[in-house]
Amino acid sequence: MNMYSWFLSEGYMSKKITIGLVGFFGWGNFGDELFVRVFEEWLGKDYELKVMNDLTKKPYFSKPLEELVDEVDAIVIGGGDLIIPWAMSDLYWREEYLKKPVFIVGVGVPTWSESNPNIIARYKKFLTHENVKHVNVRDMESAQWIKENISQDVDVEHTADIVFAMKMPKKIATDKKYFGIITRDRKGNPDNLEQVHKLAERAVSQGFVIKHIILGTGDVGERDFARAEDLKVEGKEIVYTESLDVLCQEISTCKIIASMKFHGTVVALNYGIPSIVLSATDKSRNLMRMIERQELLSSLNDESLADRVTPFVPVIPWTSVRMLRQRAENTMKNLSSVIAKFA
Repeated sequence: MNMYSWFLSEGYMSKKITIGLVGFFGWGNFGDELFVRVFEEWLGKDYELKVMNDLTKKPYFSKPLEELVDEVDAIVIGGGDLIIPWAMSDLYWREEYLKKPVFIVGVGVPTWSESNPNIIARYKKFLTHENVKHVNVRDMESAQWIKENISQDVDVEHTADIVFAMKMPKKIATDKKYFGIITRDRKGNPDNLEQVHKLAERAVSQGFVIKHIILGTGDVGERDFARAEDLKVEGKEIVYTESLDVLCQEISTCKIIASMKFHGTVVALNYGIPSIVLSATDKSRNLMRMIERQELLSSLNDESLADRVTPFVPVIPWTSVRMLRQRAENTMKNLSSVIAKFA
């Protein structure tokens, strides 16, 4: 046996730390699949990455979770609206994860429904556990909620959505004047798109070509595509693909978009493209506060929605984009460092 083989057999060769990724991964929801891309870009060189769930239906894991946790050295939970004050997922907040160092990154706290004290108590038990080594949220409002409802002692960092740290596919130039529209399926319940239809017609009257982007892949994409027929606009182009890169690039071709999906807006902003928010959730409001563009907030039922189509819509300044990117990049650099410290 040569010296190299002996070192291997004795386990002296360094082994990469394996990180278990926990989130809404595998369903095809655009933003969540981009989170995996961000983890691959920022952690993949130094760590082995493994998505913990291999099923998209309960029980989410094809073998005992304890065995899966034993196969990894650390757990990263994030991003997305995972701390829901009135519900607690059987996927994200499992006691089994706490056997290993846990790092929470890029999560948000929705507040549109009433909190459940029993659920809050369960979050407190998890988030204050000694093995939770890092807590990062994507906005100041989520950090404040954790301080007020979980514990003042939680060392919570707030930055920006981690998709702003993603290397964006090359922007595609086009001679067409595209107005992008992103709709979604809400568990089979059709939305009233009357005002969105008026918005599209106004855009066409001002020389835009409507590009209806199905911003999902897999199961989510199939459902969103089925709902796309609810928006009937003559001459619209429809984009439906399984490629995340192509979806990003299709957004990049637009002069402006109107999106029901948060990460449609995030990707648009990454390209400096203004995005009319059609679902003004907490995360959208908080993001628009960060860049001081609250006038882009709207809703599906806004009767003045069509009036937002004007000959000139100010682009997103590069200073705002740079600010968001720097915050998100610092988040990922810090995450990598703190994992190396504790894992």
